[in-house]
Amino acid sequence: MRVTESDRVPNLYIKCLVMLEDFLAEALANKEAKKKMSSSNHKALNSMKQKLTKNNKQYEELINKYRENSESDEVMFEGGDANEESDGSGSEFEDPSQLGESTDEEDEAEEPEDDAADGAWEKKLSKKDRLMDREFKKDPSEITWDTVNKKFKEVVAARGRKGTGKFELVEQLTFLTRVAKTPAQKLEILFTVISAQFDVNPGLSEHMPINVWKKCVQNMLGIVDILVQYPNIVVDDMIEPDENETQKGADYNGTIRVWGNLVAFLERIDNEFFKSLQCIDPHTREYVERLRDKPMFLVLAQNVQEYLERNGDLKSAAKVALRRVEQIYYKPQEVYDAMRKLAELSEAADGDKDGVEPKVEESRGPSAFVVTLELVSRKPTFPENSRALMDILVSLIYKNGDERTKARAILCDIYHHALFDEFSIARDLLLMSHLQDNIQHMDVSTQILFNRAMAQVGLCAFRVGLIADGHGCLSELYSGGRVKELLAQGISQNRYHEKTPEQERLERRRQMPYHMHINLELLEAVHLICAMLLEVPNMAANTLDSKRKMISKTFRRLLEVSERQTFTGPPDNVRDHQGPLQGRFPEGL
Repeated sequence: MRVTESDRVPNLYIKCLVMLEDFLAEALANKEAKKKMSSSNHKALNSMKQKLTKNNKQYEELINKYRENSESDEVMFEGGDANEESDGSGSEFEDPSQLGESTDEEDEAEEPEDDAADGAWEKKLSKKDRLMDREFKKDPSEITWDTVNKKFKEVVAARGRKGTGKFELVEQLTFLTRVAKTPAQKLEILFTVISAQFDVNPGLSEHMPINVWKKCVQNMLGIVDILVQYPNIVVDDMIEPDENETQKGADYNGTIRVWGNLVAFLERIDNEFFKSLQCIDPHTREYVERLRDKPMFLVLAQNVQEYLERNGDLKSAAKVALRRVEQIYYKPQEVYDAMRKLAELSEAADGDKDGVEPKVEESRGPSAFVVTLELVSRKPTFPENSRALMDILVSLIYKNGDERTKARAILCDIYHHALFDEFSIARDLLLMSHLQDNIQHMDVSTQILFNRAMAQVGLCAFRVGLIADGHGCLSELYSGGRVKELLAQGISQNRYHEKTPEQERLERRRQMPYHMHINLELLEAVHLICAMLLEVPNMAANTLDSKRKMISKTFRRLLEVSERQTFTGPPDNVRDHQGPLQGRFPEGL
């Protein structure tokens, strides 16, 4: 309970202060115990005495009243309890028609609803929420567009100020969406609700609370519902609309422009989902539960992409398609099939789980003035084969995307082909794109994606028996000894180069979630086996040539270390397993 939002000091708090005061008096009266105290305990006792005396001055009258009526604790604040009950009667389970009759600014006693008599839970509201309820819980004909717009500007102006609660701000804006008079006004407020929900995120290193993220996705789906239901409403973030633009009602035939950017909000939601997977411990149940929310994002991305395509904004649709590709490209067919089954089974479960909180919120205030139908699907559709979905999405990106979008899409496509052992297609795509020539000029996240694609192509070449090609793909990754950093699967410590705290924070933000990792031990084993199969015949063929060409410096260095060891212990890692094999391979074993 927040004391700042309470109309009076709770009885229990006064009782605790009295008990603490009596206990402290007894401790100070016991002089023998005080003599035996250590210096730290004696100092703490005096400090406690000073703090309690200072705190109790503001509640002196209530404390004296409690001591006078200590025998009957229940009776002492009888008048205060009555006031508390009257405050409680203004909960969100009241009859809205009754609230319209109250005109006083102070809280008044009202009759509770029948549900309260049956033992239903009642939610205590702050004074600000009660004032908002009193202002809007009246005849819908008395609520005008100007009234809602004025309140909306007041709430937006309070955003970011000191003392303004982020969650309370979201609740007030959500309440305003229910009393909005036109679809355009409701859409405008919904965009502000989502922006306020993004502000709930405590910082760059932390992720948005999961329940807030789910509500944000539901609000985005509500926005798409409105845009589909009213095709004359256009969302645009380049032109500042007229102040009275949202006053135009549902029967207006012309174009209504509302500020907003669907793609930017969708990308932010995706980034928050990615960040949550970075922060959650991958070895816990919470991580698995978080992965179950992926179909929720995919259905949102699918609906936004379809809306943008219908409106002819193919460039923005390509950006949304890239976000869908990045959720699919690393999944083998078995994982893709499991995700399809999860999407089919989760619709009913999500309805049962998430259907509790919205009912409480919807009971506050009157029913929504602007009724929005659920026109877009709440369930994603997946083709049977992940390759078919990838082909549809990347073809859209290749035709309409910008340079960075196309580069990331083709790298995801290469990764996916390599995952399905289609080495020739993956190699041809890589060579035709010429990404290996200018990848160093791209952003860091794209460079990480390029390294992941090269690692997967190397594994694919090894699986299909192309040892030289596999070694060529993996040798660059292992040439510098920073495989973890190049694949964004960990931070390697280098004693010759210390990183600043800012560099470490940036690197941790780029880390891949655990379920997207490539097995580093498998990657190292494939690299060393390819190097051994190429280097040992080269050494045998050029035994007498001192200037023989070296194929793998990494393999040579490990071989020299293995030859210098007088005693070889049991192997601990992949390199130790291959050490004895490297020494005996030239002998014909």
